[in-house]
Amino acid sequence: MKRWQPMLFAPILVLSGCAASSDNVSDMPLARADVVCVNVRNINSFDSIDDQHLYVKVQGEPRHLLFTMDNTCFGLDNALAIVVKDRYTRVCSDTFGEVVYRNMARGLESCRILNIEAVASKDDAKQLVELRKAQKRSY
Repeated sequence: MKRWQPMLFAPILVLSGCAASSDNVSDMPLARADVVCVNVRNINSFDSIDDQHLYVKVQGEPRHLLFTMDNTCFGLDNALAIVVKDRYTRVCSDTFGEVVYRNMARGLESCRILNIEAVASKDDAKQLVELRKAQKRSY
């Protein structure tokens, strides 16, 4: 897996290295249990799992997130740079947030974030993705 240093924009904030904000209130799940939000300034790193899933580590709680994209994002697993953006400084699983990335073959691409889930660790995120793929294959 390739590990990226984040380049974040909010509405478009540039971040390189560690997150600068200590405000973790907007990182906490909202009242609905299925909606998870994260302040883009608190994102520390990304690791792609495949062309539709990103593991995201953040400062604060929850600390580990799984981003699922709306569709397959060609080249996401080999992206050279990634940007998480939304209309505001935080992205939620029920908004129109997107991941913009530069891949080696086609230049800039973007994918809408379909879902954001809290996970216990990077390994748990990978296992969850593999479990869902196995369930799809069995249908």
